[in-house]
Amino acid sequence: MSEPKKKTRESRKKTAAILIAAALGVCVVGLFFLNTGDLTFDFDFLFEPEETVQYVYSGDGVHRISLYEPDWDSNILEDPEYLDKNRYITYVDGGLSITIVDEDYSDYGEPVELLANYLNALIMGDAELANSYFADSYFDENSPLDKITMQKLYNISIEYIARADKDLPDLGNVTQYVYKLSYMIMENDGTFRSDVTSDAIKPQFYTIIETSNGLEIYDVDSYYDPFEE
Repeated sequence: MSEPKKKTRESRKKTAAILIAAALGVCVVGLFFLNTGDLTFDFDFLFEPEETVQYVYSGDGVHRISLYEPDWDSNILEDPEYLDKNRYITYVDGGLSITIVDEDYSDYGEPVELLANYLNALIMGDAELANSYFADSYFDENSPLDKITMQKLYNISIEYIARADKDLPDLGNVTQYVYKLSYMIMENDGTFRSDVTSDAIKPQFYTIIETSNGLEIYDVDSYYDPFEE
């Protein structure tokens, strides 16, 4: 009497396995149909090229950064998706946080006005104008921007960090300001920054100096050390 029961259990297990396999097959096929958005099967989906990636060295290893293909003819001010982003600049000083909606950046100091103009040059894709906000000495160790697309910057924040009088070897006594600059780049193509993915934030600290030539960006770094001389 035990032999028929054993065969029945084995038969049920085989049936269950077949049903599970069939259900998985239906799910896989369904995913391909969902990819097309209609009831056709998208065979091209099986042969689409892998996402283009760029490897970028950031000082502590090789990081896999996925970047968009540059579109040199695109006018981002005609892109409704970008225009729907928060493109205002927020100024932060301690516990104070103000979103500047009237673009009157001079109310928050000349360094903030300089950074706002610099950001606008990036948004407009004007590499030459963006370079003009830097001190000549900055390009002794850094390459100027060559050619950039219009940058889809949004969620922009300029945070005041410090002000001090410094004695710099190449400039003598100067007033130095430090600001933390944060923003996201929609569909980042790497022509401006290749060290950050799209819609991510990787802040930088901008050192601005005031000399007889006016205000200039003296240095850009990924960190700020208040005890560094």
